[in-house]
Amino acid sequence: MTTAIIGAGIAGLFAARRLAAAGEDVFLLEATEYLGGRTRGDRESLRYGAVADLGASWLDRGQDRLLAFCLENDIKLSAEVSMYPKGPGGRYSGASILLGNVVVDGKAVGEAERETLAAEVAEALTVSPPGSAETVVAWGRRVGLSPAAFAAYTMQTGFNPVQRPAVTSSWHVHPGDIGRLCWLLDGSTDVIAHRAAEGLDIRYSEPVRLISRVRGGYRLTTDHGEFTADDVVVTASVQATRRIGFEPVLPEWKREALLQSPMTQGGKIVGQYRDGQRIWDAAGPSVLTDTTAAMFWLKRTGEDTVTVLGTMPDTGDGLLDDHEAALSLLDRQVEAAAGLIPVRIGGIVQNWTREEFFGGVVSSQAGGVARRVVMAAPVGGIHFAGEATGARWATAMEGAARSGERAADEILQKRWARAGAARGAPVRR
Repeated sequence: MTTAIIGAGIAGLFAARRLAAAGEDVFLLEATEYLGGRTRGDRESLRYGAVADLGASWLDRGQDRLLAFCLENDIKLSAEVSMYPKGPGGRYSGASILLGNVVVDGKAVGEAERETLAAEVAEALTVSPPGSAETVVAWGRRVGLSPAAFAAYTMQTGFNPVQRPAVTSSWHVHPGDIGRLCWLLDGSTDVIAHRAAEGLDIRYSEPVRLISRVRGGYRLTTDHGEFTADDVVVTASVQATRRIGFEPVLPEWKREALLQSPMTQGGKIVGQYRDGQRIWDAAGPSVLTDTTAAMFWLKRTGEDTVTVLGTMPDTGDGLLDDHEAALSLLDRQVEAAAGLIPVRIGGIVQNWTREEFFGGVVSSQAGGVARRVVMAAPVGGIHFAGEATGARWATAMEGAARSGERAADEILQKRWARAGAARGAPVRR
């Protein structure tokens, strides 16, 4: 039996590996020339062997599937890093990030002031925790945060999920699970994708435009030809999936879920600087700012340089498309955090919103768990995977990998059920 997988990102690759291991004939149709989806490394823009992660940058504690994959495949991880301290009160919360390095109005915020801001936010989170669908801004207004605490708390949505605070659900930042304890990869996170792709049949520059039900399976029409398969796994982003035609049309409940699941808008900014040790000592491991260079973290690279990788939400000011202006903004934030004039020797800006087959950074997850269940549900022989469907670690590489394997298991369960029925044997569980 044959399965076609749309997309060679983490979800598609892990679905394909699972199916291939079970003896399935499987091929992947990737719309772009790149492997890994939003897990992509640029190896041309920086110096001394440094790689610019243009998408995902690290693995968090609890992302056990990918951590195990790295260990099994000798993928080198950094020492464990905490992007910001635990606290206040000895635990992580939406206030914890305020205890780390913070830049406001072009100046580094002192430790005592950061502790005061974090304490105010932590108390409010304890007394009146946000609702899961309550936006970060709405919660801050409801509990009456002081202007300084309100500004500090809400600006972290530029880091996770790379979105404006007025349209970000509070669960993204509280209690939060990104950056507490994590591992950077040696090189780029796309190493995971390249290792996972080994031995797989991947057809690049084959954007799927139409999926049609035909006798015995499905026909997939791309810009360059047609392919047939018994089953299909769609792992494209929410925005890209909306652009695919389905014949027959997807049922209303699936169409509504896709239309009601917006993606966060923004990208990534990366700069490489000399005097790496001095910058690291003053500003490592990360800095939160009140600009569109919202949050950046540091990675030591060769010849006493440091690579600064940051998230940049799209606020409609055009900065993501003006690369030199964006990098100059990053320069100023590094200067404020480190207390020295940085010398940038390389840099790149990636606008995921502008990418036709992505249309954003990650799914906004506005509908919560219920929406994810609907997004993940198959329609006949068309199965759905990707970070937007992740039962655990949605929006992260881990969620994508798990979702790919879940979709593969749905197909394999059907195969086993049919084989068992043909033999008159019990269905394999």
